Amino acid sequence: MRALGLLTLLSALLGCSSPVPRPDTEPSPFVYQKEQLYSADKIVFLLPGALTPGQIFDPVQAWAAQGYAPVYYRFPGMDGAGTGYDLVVEQAMRDVVDFANRYPDKKIRLIGFSTGAPIAILASAEIRHADTKVAAMSAAVERGGGAMTFLNGTFDLLAAAVRAGSFKLDQLWPEYYKTLLFGRDGLRAPDRQAQAEKLLAQERDRLILPDKTLNRAHARDLRNWRIPDGLIVSPEKIRFFVGLSDPVFTTDQTKQLSSRLGGPTIIGYPKHGHILFVSRPEVYDDILAFFEESGT
Repeated sequence: MRALGLLTLLSALLGCSSPVPRPDTEPSPFVYQKEQLYSADKIVFLLPGALTPGQIFDPVQAWAAQGYAPVYYRFPGMDGAGTGYDLVVEQAMRDVVDFANRYPDKKIRLIGFSTGAPIAILASAEIRHADTKVAAMSAAVERGGGAMTFLNGTFDLLAAAVRAGSFKLDQLWPEYYKTLLFGRDGLRAPDRQAQAEKLLAQERDRLILPDKTLNRAHARDLRNWRIPDGLIVSPEKIRFFVGLSDPVFTTDQTKQLSSRLGGPTIIGYPKHGHILFVSRPEVYDDILAFFEESGT
């Protein structure tokens, strides 16, 4: 019965009902410091993924010394945001565009992790600033990867349950987290296993266990997302940062997405998985270097 419950939780990602947009009465999804925003010459929008809080972007706070003001985007039920509505990619994109366009004198940078990446990419096409760049980390792909991602996720969660000896989420989810860190191959490498245990101990108190409601709120609209016909982006202004052992969205899926966008560069990290901000936190140094490049 617990295995059936787990599969039911996964199937929530493929639910048939339409997403519920954020009501106008809901507070702003943005979190930022007004004084910092006004004094900075660059705004960096921070767009998380499903089940990920804004604290995944904590290293970006150090960029203030280089003129960056971080602006966090809250997903439903996260970081104090309300519940009862779903993340809608188009709505989130419009939120970001409207915010960015109010500051024509500032450079715009966007970091999108997983589900946040499509939002950042779409927004970059409509933000009026000439100086706009997007870092897509472990980017979600069209239709959320479809059946391939769903089946891979099912396999990985069942394998995690077997390793944990339990289908209880609080026991299997930490095991699945190890897969997210270094991919399936990482589970067979002794050095990676030891590192995964160390990182898991470091992050355990910050793990967010999924539930049916939160999963649907964060992922229901993603299953329908596709690159709009006629979308015009500047490939040189977008860069993908991906773990080459990502068990959620494969490198081949990222290559297909990049091709659909005109071929943005893909920076790949061998032997790393989906949550690069934990397994390879230096990814933020690489993103900052891209943002600071001239001539791109």
